[in-house]
Amino acid sequence: MTSSIIPFFKQIDKLIVKSKDCYLCDSDNKQYIDFESGDWAANLGHSNNRISEIIKNQAGLLIHDGLRFRNKQSEDLSNKLLEKLSFKGGKSTFLNSGSEAVNLAITIAKNLTKRSKILKLDCSFLSAYGHGQITTNNSNLLSIPLDKIDSISEFDFQEIAAFVFEPGNAWGLIKYPTNEFISSIALAIKQNGGLLIANEVTTGFGRTGKWFGFQHYDFKPDIVATGKALGNGYPISCVSITNEISALFDKSPFRYAQSHQNDPLGCAVGLEVIKIFDNDGLIHQSFSKGQYFKEQLIKLQSKHKTAIKDIRARGLMIALEFNSFVNAESVYLQLIDNGLLVGQKENILRFMPPLIIEESQIDKLINTIDKIITSTTNGLRV
Repeated sequence: MTSSIIPFFKQIDKLIVKSKDCYLCDSDNKQYIDFESGDWAANLGHSNNRISEIIKNQAGLLIHDGLRFRNKQSEDLSNKLLEKLSFKGGKSTFLNSGSEAVNLAITIAKNLTKRSKILKLDCSFLSAYGHGQITTNNSNLLSIPLDKIDSISEFDFQEIAAFVFEPGNAWGLIKYPTNEFISSIALAIKQNGGLLIANEVTTGFGRTGKWFGFQHYDFKPDIVATGKALGNGYPISCVSITNEISALFDKSPFRYAQSHQNDPLGCAVGLEVIKIFDNDGLIHQSFSKGQYFKEQLIKLQSKHKTAIKDIRARGLMIALEFNSFVNAESVYLQLIDNGLLVGQKENILRFMPPLIIEESQIDKLINTIDKIITSTTNGLRV
């Protein structure tokens, strides 16, 4: 099938035509259980009825109003997010993508500190462009090796505007830094007048078993960037700042404007997302289902000790790391054949399903991986 889409990334040659809850369905009417939540965004499941209804109703009232006026949806959503972040007296603004949110957070930090350097973990992805883009042309983006506390002394923190902390995803490899390491960096940043940014685009909204990934650490951010699950697949992102940063911004403001800033439709979706999280107890569900998922993977690991090197899990953000002789891409493709969509990078399978995933669906995945590993180690498949 010839595609007219620019091939920036490799895609499966299938047309997805509909989705519901944890399932995607292609044009051949084949169903797939989605253990990636789309692009790690559909934490409530695909085509959630309440979200679809909100989009329908809000679209009939007000989709976009420009930058001249305030709207209730954006102000209500800001207040809800600030409450969840414990940012009393803070402020927010709403954009479209996670990359936009991270870049604006960094712009704020650079403007307030009058510094140009940004520090991140060496295995973190910040954004597709701009301040956070990983490129040889971005000399102001500094990387520190994961959990290497001794390397902290190698940086001049008086040059660093902010440390941008992505608390878990590690560029698709699912790695969780130690609290000691992160606390040491945060202390050095704050002692030298820098700011702390939490990049919660992937780890926010229950993904790690808490509202936000930084809550697993003794890390108190000044600025938080969110996205993905905030819209459950609808494109909305957010930058939230504390009361203290808001006061600094008032003294050193700058203009930032784009066409779809604080759009009421996206903000209405975000409000309903938070309401569903609260009403349905999804933070606890992520924690408990994540525990079950991890336990099943550990049992699988004990059965295939030579094949599985490591299991890393926090809530429903989970990685299975194979030893080198197991071809992770081959396992990934065989899972697709069996109607199971997971992530794959290097020798790792990644699982970030909707938080409404059922134990029976987890069991199906585990059992299928078990069969694939068994056939692989028996020399039947490579």
